[in-house]
Amino acid sequence: MRSRKAKIWAVISAAVFLVIFLTSWFVIWKSTEEKPDEPEKEVAPTAQSRVVVKVKPSIQLPYQDGAEQSLNQEQKSALPSDLKLKRLFTSADPQQLQSLQQQVNKSQKPDDQVDLLRYFVIDVPQGSNPDDLVQKLTKSPFVETAYVEGTPVIPPAVNPNNDPLSPNQGYLNPAPNGIDAKFAWNHPGGDGANVTIADLEQGWNLSHQDLIAQNISIISGLSLTSQSHGTSVLGELVSTDNTVGTVGIVPHATSKVVSQWRTNSIYSTADAILSAAQNLAKGDVLLLEAQTTYPTMSNYLPVEVEDAVYDAIRFATNKGIAVVEAGGNGSNNLDNFRNQAGKYILNRNLSDFRDSGAIMVGAASSSAPHARLSFSNYGSRIDCYGWGQNVTTTTGNVGQNTSYTNSFSGTSSASPIIAGAATALNGITKAGYNGFTYSPTDIRTILKYSAFSTPSASANDKIGRMPNLKAITEYVLQIGSNSKSKKSIAPKPPIK
Repeated sequence: MRSRKAKIWAVISAAVFLVIFLTSWFVIWKSTEEKPDEPEKEVAPTAQSRVVVKVKPSIQLPYQDGAEQSLNQEQKSALPSDLKLKRLFTSADPQQLQSLQQQVNKSQKPDDQVDLLRYFVIDVPQGSNPDDLVQKLTKSPFVETAYVEGTPVIPPAVNPNNDPLSPNQGYLNPAPNGIDAKFAWNHPGGDGANVTIADLEQGWNLSHQDLIAQNISIISGLSLTSQSHGTSVLGELVSTDNTVGTVGIVPHATSKVVSQWRTNSIYSTADAILSAAQNLAKGDVLLLEAQTTYPTMSNYLPVEVEDAVYDAIRFATNKGIAVVEAGGNGSNNLDNFRNQAGKYILNRNLSDFRDSGAIMVGAASSSAPHARLSFSNYGSRIDCYGWGQNVTTTTGNVGQNTSYTNSFSGTSSASPIIAGAATALNGITKAGYNGFTYSPTDIRTILKYSAFSTPSASANDKIGRMPNLKAITEYVLQIGSNSKSKKSIAPKPPIK
């Protein structure tokens, strides 16, 4: 009897075990089958630590790697024997760069000319302190300035939303809520046609369903990190006018991208700007989706605080390219920033101020009246602001081709709004006046002119103004109730 009961229990136990096993296997199989492919976790590359050296104008060095061989013995003694001077700007060969500079500088006043051939870099050996090398070089007889090159700053992550196709692109709407891109679309060129806009940052997903039809080309560099961030920026600008997702501010503009990652280990904002400038023409737009750090002030700062970046921006603006620069998410009053020479280079009210020609952008709330968001840098250097929160756009790393967000934020989301406005303005003038485009300085003046823009909630915000494309279009094309007829020559920008 006991033997029979034991057999019965053995059969029951085996059956229970088999059911549990099969159920567990089925659950695992189903979860594997139904789980979508996920992109590999992003691993940020390590950038070579480098010191940027700008030699004095009186020092004539060949622009080549190993240029230290042309220094005299006194000058060489300031440089450790195992370290070499390398070209900072490598996206153009020395002869080509010299020719480009001559072309750009010939139309500039002496004080506005740039000389990129004076910038070199030194690789910092592993285990060495780059600040010690900077201090030594600063005292040397051939160096005008030396500093540690900015390292990669990973942009804030984008938060995908469960309702990705939300039509809440309020930044496209009429002022005071948005920039009224919809009005500009009703006029030739207002959609960005015949204007090229380039986005500078660290990575993108160019296969997204709302971007792939734009055939966006990479000028140079590698798409290594923060692809989701770059995808969101491009979505604000040129998301395709189709039946899915979102639409860009200037969906018919030609779009390009350029990466700060020049190689797997070399990260250079300055060289990326030069590369973009070579591939853009007068009337095109370059967006700098980047920020950096600096020894004299905590938190993030605009990239032009680095001398080589500043001169590269000047090179681009001198060529007639409108440069839009993120002001940074550091909560800093830029009027108080002092560089390593002790100069207030970002304070327009002081003699130390230096103007790169870029349009610098701050971040404000999405609802009107638009108030400065606490993280946004501010000060007299900021020209314009855009939505720094609640921005609906594309998103997603490589492989995430149908993702959207309604919470893109920061000066990262604000800057494309201003870049889009600049692109629309250039498109309208090109179409309306036989290819004419305003200078970068005039574009900046028009975008922030009081009659053509929306103020922030308070004068204490110090983040500039948000362009109103309806008012700008009416002024540029001389249309509206106060205009008698359209002019054949584009009107001059109003006095600042």
